[in-house]
Amino acid sequence: MAVKQTKKLNDSSVTDVTTVNSTDRILMRDSSGKLIPISLANLKAAMMGGVDQNVQMDGVFIMYHDNSNDAPRMVKPHKWPSLQSAGQIADGVVVVEGGKILVVAPTESSMTWSSAAVSGGGVTTSDRVTALNDWAGKNNTAAQITHAECSSNAYAPGYCANYSRVNANSKGLTAGKWWLPSLGEMMMIYANMTKINYALSLISGATQLAEAAYWTSTEFSATFAWLLNLVTGNASNGTKASLTFHVRPVSAFIA
Repeated sequence: MAVKQTKKLNDSSVTDVTTVNSTDRILMRDSSGKLIPISLANLKAAMMGGVDQNVQMDGVFIMYHDNSNDAPRMVKPHKWPSLQSAGQIADGVVVVEGGKILVVAPTESSMTWSSAAVSGGGVTTSDRVTALNDWAGKNNTAAQITHAECSSNAYAPGYCANYSRVNANSKGLTAGKWWLPSLGEMMMIYANMTKINYALSLISGATQLAEAAYWTSTEFSATFAWLLNLVTGNASNGTKASLTFHVRPVSAFIA
């Protein structure tokens, strides 16, 4: 009887890797027993072949203002690459949940909330439940930027209020249409973080949400504002004028 011989890999020739590049190939055996190299893209396509991407990304879209007529549009993430290749520019990632619609900006920054202690005029509460039920980020930010201590691009409310995303015709979600999310709005982002980050990965130049603490427009007092930790989901408060945290603007699906 013939004995099938197998070749044992030399352990010294095997290298552990932490990332896979698009040019790398993975060896697979076909139905005839022949080893064939397969690209990462082809492997991903084969694995996703039976997955309904509309279901997987339910409630998350990519928004843009159409270059042809400047009208706001939103599409499922898997349809975005071809539109981007055709010259469309993303406004951000849309999250639809519980009757609420929120557009998450493609990029962010890190900064203090203000230059000094200030009662900004937003929803102010030391009660965690009340803070988590704050959905008034737009009104909060509008009141806060009337104060010099937090109105410039160097501080969270001002940075968000002055944020802008435009298409090839300079139309889109321009400055004045963005705001610093409230604690309730930030919790909505956290609840959809994985899907949002996938959509952001498809947008040229976008940065994904970090597993870190983010400022909100919900105030704790003149000295402190509420934060949301996107690692643990813990809501806490930080000193407005001395602590630096992540800031991600949000907007609405508007023209």
